[in-house]
Amino acid sequence: MKVKFKMPEVGDHILLKSKIFPPIEATIVSLGDDEFCAIVTKTGEGINVKNELICCSSVPELLAELQKCREIYLMED
Repeated sequence: MKVKFKMPEVGDHILLKSKIFPPIEATIVSLGDDEFCAIVTKTGEGINVKNELICCSSVPELLAELQKCREIYLMED
């Protein structure tokens, strides 16, 4: 069975899972023309690593940064 990968877009919901931390539901948002981050759906706060907000110039780059610390799952609306 083939599964086609869908690149998440601004407004899409993702689930971030880790073996150590509880899962986080987040939404991909745009902070400007070329700056993207993920915010926690429940709190509206950005995803941080070592107290630094993860922001990137593209959605694929953002996903790569998030994937360094958690597994990413695309949530269906």
